[in-house]
Amino acid sequence: MGAMTNKRLAPLPAAYTQTTEALHRLAVYVIAPAQRLANGEIILRATPGGFSTFRYDGHVVGVDGDQLVVDGTHHPITTLNAAAAAIGITPDVTQQEQFDVPPHGDLDEPLGVDRAAARALGDWYALATELLDTLRAEAEADDDASIVRIWPEHFDAAIEMGDGGADRRGTYGASPGDSRHSGPYLYVSPWAGRIDGFFDDPAFMGASLPRERLVEDPDPTGAALRFLREAGDRIRRRV
Repeated sequence: MGAMTNKRLAPLPAAYTQTTEALHRLAVYVIAPAQRLANGEIILRATPGGFSTFRYDGHVVGVDGDQLVVDGTHHPITTLNAAAAAIGITPDVTQQEQFDVPPHGDLDEPLGVDRAAARALGDWYALATELLDTLRAEAEADDDASIVRIWPEHFDAAIEMGDGGADRRGTYGASPGDSRHSGPYLYVSPWAGRIDGFFDDPAFMGASLPRERLVEDPDPTGAALRFLREAGDRIRRRV
């Protein structure tokens, strides 16, 4: 594995929150369903400028900035109905009741995706993937580390790692922000629950590190890895 990218993080564009919610809707109601209809899978991955499905039946659907990309062809992101038509499906609105999923709203309402904000989201997923792949490379065989996946419901990039039989497994991830966190954050959630005071996020039984603190750090990659490794060490030392 090559050296980690290490550069200062820029503040998020003003349109980040609005754009992330719009792309979350697009991911849940259009992009993930396109893959699920073909093979039953819903997982996504980081790709340049945004995110996409994994390849399914020779197809890839994703986002690059303010463009929907269908098998290499770019379409401006306008509405959920238009995006679904470009893929050849109809929006799947049955996912609305799942935890952290935004309402689908008017399927013909413009989504309002800002290019710079969308690419900032893509950069966050790219950094998350790099960090999580570093953890995977450091894992032991019995950690049974999963691949990095973006889950459309929570819209976070995450892995699972650790010895589940000994209650030393956890979820390690990066969220773009949610109803209880105003911006992006890294997190670690032990499957055994709040095992000690390090895991002190009030919204869930784990620990979090806001992106805004990484913006302030001259070594954001180092700070992020220290947080993730500290959490992992605490989970592994659990008796």
